[in-house]
Amino acid sequence: MQVALIAIYICVFLIPSVVVDILQYRHIALALTQRPVILPRADYIQAGKYALQKLKISISQHFFNALLFAFWILYGLCLVNDFIENYHLPRGKNLNCVAMILAFILISQILSIPFKYYTEMILDKRYGFSKQSNQTFVIDLLKGLGMTIVLGGAVLYLLVYTIYFFEYWWFYGALLSFVVIVLVNFLYPTWIAPLFNTFTPLKDENLQARIEGLLVSVGFKSSGIFIMDASKRDGRLNAYFGGFGKNKRVVLFDTLLDKVSSDGLIAILGHELGHFKYKDLLINLLVSGIFLFAVFFVIGQLPQSFFDELEIKKNAGNLLILLILLAPVISFWFLPVIGFFSRKAEYRADEFGSSLASKQALAEALIRLVNENKSFPSSHPAYIFFYYTHPPLLQRLKALDYEF
Repeated sequence: MQVALIAIYICVFLIPSVVVDILQYRHIALALTQRPVILPRADYIQAGKYALQKLKISISQHFFNALLFAFWILYGLCLVNDFIENYHLPRGKNLNCVAMILAFILISQILSIPFKYYTEMILDKRYGFSKQSNQTFVIDLLKGLGMTIVLGGAVLYLLVYTIYFFEYWWFYGALLSFVVIVLVNFLYPTWIAPLFNTFTPLKDENLQARIEGLLVSVGFKSSGIFIMDASKRDGRLNAYFGGFGKNKRVVLFDTLLDKVSSDGLIAILGHELGHFKYKDLLINLLVSGIFLFAVFFVIGQLPQSFFDELEIKKNAGNLLILLILLAPVISFWFLPVIGFFSRKAEYRADEFGSSLASKQALAEALIRLVNENKSFPSSHPAYIFFYYTHPPLLQRLKALDYEF
């Protein structure tokens, strides 16, 4: 069974993922030999080289993850199970299962640190993005691991309890996970994000008045407009609306204010408000819920013989570890569904945002974002199909009737 499971992982996930990345790599490499579009030649070449480097990392990580998957299936699950059972730490069936899952998650996260470090501290610095120090990197890493242990442990305990308490545990487990996602989205702006960044109220009164007028025009009630000190870690530009209900807030990266005109900023925020107007966030949550139920359902149907052949017990800990291991495989084939609806929503949000400013203002702001974020403006259709939640810039500009 172990060999068959690894073979399925390779055929269904590893090979398709690598093939799609290779197609994208060849597409960009060929595009770099042709006349630049949208971006100035120097920026176009730099964006292409950055994309190629990211794809090399992605391909390497796919193979590393496959080796890690094989390790867990062949040896890791048995080792973790034996350790928890032999040393009985901590005591209690539920806590033992939580300890198993946390050990699995923490080991996997620690082993992936080299990829994270190379991307953020070497590659991103080379291309002028990352500004964080090694100290900040380590502190963020420790904060993330701490949240995994504390908050993740609490959620895992509830999931373990659900598995042992309910006959149709997969349904209630998916429902609980969905509630947690909604709760995290609600708490993120005021409780989680401030652990990593500082948020200060917008001081530009003219810009604040324009943004507040924009919010009123679409009935968006927020708890304030805030500037996030993104520049202490990264030079990329972004803005977003976070939270639900009274926790909703407008967040602007400090890097954005110096790079984009007021009209462009209004157009970008108008685009984000388009998502609010058309309930795109609720739709995304619904789609995420469907994915969660699909993953939990698949794991919930695994027979006792499956665990016998893996030489592990069919307990809550092993069920949830297998869920985490197999989720990327299922999500890879679910991503095109998410991407299809998301790209349609982006076109609709672009149209709404341009109506609040102008098509010209939004188009120029998008070009500025792509330029500053070093996003290559063209992609292979297969890569778009699997991974793009936003249409490629060229297609968005055409929809905005922008001439280039």
